[in-house]
Amino acid sequence: MGKPRRISDLLGQALKQHGLESGFKRGAALALWPEIAGESLSQLTEAERLEDGVLYVRVCDSVVGHQLTYMREEFLRRYREKLPGAVHELRFSVGRPSKGQKKAQPEIVPLPALSSEEEDRLRALAQQMPEALQGAIYKAARAVVRRQKASPHPPCVVCGSPSPENPCKSCQRMLKDPLIEKEARRLTRRPLSGRLDGEMLLAARYLAGRDLEAQLRELLPQVVREPQLLPMLQDTARRFLQLQTGQKDVTAYRHLLPETLQSLLKEV
Repeated sequence: MGKPRRISDLLGQALKQHGLESGFKRGAALALWPEIAGESLSQLTEAERLEDGVLYVRVCDSVVGHQLTYMREEFLRRYREKLPGAVHELRFSVGRPSKGQKKAQPEIVPLPALSSEEEDRLRALAQQMPEALQGAIYKAARAVVRRQKASPHPPCVVCGSPSPENPCKSCQRMLKDPLIEKEARRLTRRPLSGRLDGEMLLAARYLAGRDLEAQLRELLPQVVREPQLLPMLQDTARRFLQLQTGQKDVTAYRHLLPETLQSLLKEV
């Protein structure tokens, strides 16, 4: 049996299925920056955006920017502890932080509203964060998710971020990582025992799911010719569904299999 899944993990999976997880992480990364940087530095800096795991931070002058480059690894370590898998790199640029200032121009195109279900999910996930930051994280995540919904691009099949390419460029790089490839091979055998976190785990699950799906396609015609191979097909289908749902007992999820497999497999 895999290790027990935390509530935050289950909520994260639900948000990913609705294209919200990456939006929440982006908003949370921005809202967490003052805590990551500390009281003094946060007054001189502002986290602007998170793209492909890179957090862009605006600094008041080049002296502060130079100082922050020496603290980059420490900031990344803090992000790994508080928001695993969200921030992989930091980039600093000189410019006057806009704290306390009004936006020069209002948004021209209204952003789409979130459904009550989406609002509830964001609140629930925000509640898994430190209490003092929950309000800020919820507001930031809500704004990011609304912008994400307004994007003309579909969500990345791995991380859920809108992208003109699928998988997105960041995930394409991760999918070639030997560590992720190794984890994917292990997940094809033990789908409920993920050892990575955040987007690295999502990438490994994507590779493992693709591999198991290929195994199912290969086994299906063989089972038609050789019925004695049916237990092997059942086991592969079970692992495929466990990977997709995160549940050990996948009896209730047989409908997620391709129709040709559903008609052949009466149980998984």
